[in-house]
Amino acid sequence: MTESTRNPLTLYLTRLAPSSQLTMRYVLQDAADRLGFEEVNLEDIPWHLLQPEQVMALVAVLREDGYAPNTSSLYVNAVRGVMNEAWRMSLISQDHLLKMRSVKAAPGTRLSQGRNLRRSLIRELMDVCAADPRPQGLRDAAVIGILYGSGMRKSESVNLDLAQINFDERSLRVIGKGNKELIKYAPAWAFAKLQAWLAFRREQLKDGEQDDGFLFNRIRRGSHITRERITKHAIYYIARQRGQQVGVKIMPHDFRRSFITRVIEEHDLSIAQKLAHHTNIQTTASYDVRDDNERRMAVDRFDL
Repeated sequence: MTESTRNPLTLYLTRLAPSSQLTMRYVLQDAADRLGFEEVNLEDIPWHLLQPEQVMALVAVLREDGYAPNTSSLYVNAVRGVMNEAWRMSLISQDHLLKMRSVKAAPGTRLSQGRNLRRSLIRELMDVCAADPRPQGLRDAAVIGILYGSGMRKSESVNLDLAQINFDERSLRVIGKGNKELIKYAPAWAFAKLQAWLAFRREQLKDGEQDDGFLFNRIRRGSHITRERITKHAIYYIARQRGQQVGVKIMPHDFRRSFITRVIEEHDLSIAQKLAHHTNIQTTASYDVRDDNERRMAVDRFDL
């Protein structure tokens, strides 16, 4: 093995999906800074020497700084992942690993900050995209249609390839969390937006050029469609920009939240769980972001 692949941090990151590597590297860098390694390169930190007391102190600092329990859990799981690799490499004993695993993140939960994007709001988003004469109008409508129509995550959408799409069945084969291959479905209107974008993209090709193997391209200033795949950051920008045009703050994950909420409303929780591909039905239930007025109305029905 090379020196870099002998590092438990490197091995841990290589086990993650590409979309997760950047996030967990940021988390581990922040954790390292808080643990007193500000001046040390992330790959040079002796992770195997960490003690449970240091991780407990990290959890306490995160709590003092107002970090949500879920974020605290993310930090603990990241450190735990590196320690698992250290154990596999025989850098720490099983007893040491078990002690590290015994450290718990901050308990508790926080109310979701997500928004339920109503059907009427999605139509407004489609209208502002249709009014945009640039290629971005067609692309963004397709992106929003696939995110909202299938409930997939933004990381799944940016990694989509043409070979993963079945236009007859309106299905999309994606690699989800945990490197699991999943089948997602989207409604006819979302596929119509996708096909309109792909048809336009093909029209821009010069004679002899092959179409790109992926779905969504980066578009530079001057409406230049690059031969590069869109990024997760671009999805954030699309959601933010189109949301501003209709007067609403939108985050990419709101499309998934809204998809799950709508399935719960119109069908039931078990179907929503299957379509969201959640292992735990409680996770699905936490995505229900129907607003306070609806909850209040449900309570008001209990008249005497």
